[in-house]
Amino acid sequence: MATTENSNIVIFGASGDLTQRKLIPALYQLFASNMLPEKFTVLGVSRSGYSDESFREKLQKALEDSENVDQVTLNRFLKHLYYLSLDPSDGSQYGALTERLDTLGKEHQTGSNNLFYLATPPSLYGLIPQFLAEQGLNNEADGWKRLVVEKPFGYDTASANELDDVIHHKFKESQLYRIDHYLGKETVQNLLVFRFSNGMFEPLWNRNFIDYVEIDGGRVPWC
Repeated sequence: MATTENSNIVIFGASGDLTQRKLIPALYQLFASNMLPEKFTVLGVSRSGYSDESFREKLQKALEDSENVDQVTLNRFLKHLYYLSLDPSDGSQYGALTERLDTLGKEHQTGSNNLFYLATPPSLYGLIPQFLAEQGLNNEADGWKRLVVEKPFGYDTASANELDDVIHHKFKESQLYRIDHYLGKETVQNLLVFRFSNGMFEPLWNRNFIDYVEIDGGRVPWC
């Protein structure tokens, strides 16, 4: 997805710790670095009874407490944040999500490019894609759709394969992203130790011998 494509980012589980500590700060940093589309929205979805204003106030305080923020940039960023109180386990409520996305798409000229991020308990990983599909929110006829699923993607090989089958009934593989924001963290951190403590690699791991570095996590579900 090019950064110039206008889009709506929907975060299920928006009242949780992951959204406050990881997702919103990351989006703010992208916004501050001009790496988000010119026109975008972030719609938080969860059962908590926030309004747009109280949701923004909560995240503003969290960003000011944990990030080195520019106040002007932060105020601009907050104008893109919205909230919808909805029980993600109740399919009958998803009509409200469709209506809100339609409204935001018109107000911000973001169209129907929608990314759905599941920062929820794993028990909802199979339900949310089903309910989105029932509203036609997996259909790419009017814009791309993406589904991001946090770890754990199943608890063993059998449950991972079962969840994969359930999701694939509603979303194509090209629409799916399976995310573990800590996957390989220690390995990457230990690269310098591995390099400088190894007499065979240290003389070779530099700009004279390495053209580029690529880290590929693959597309295989984890346990």
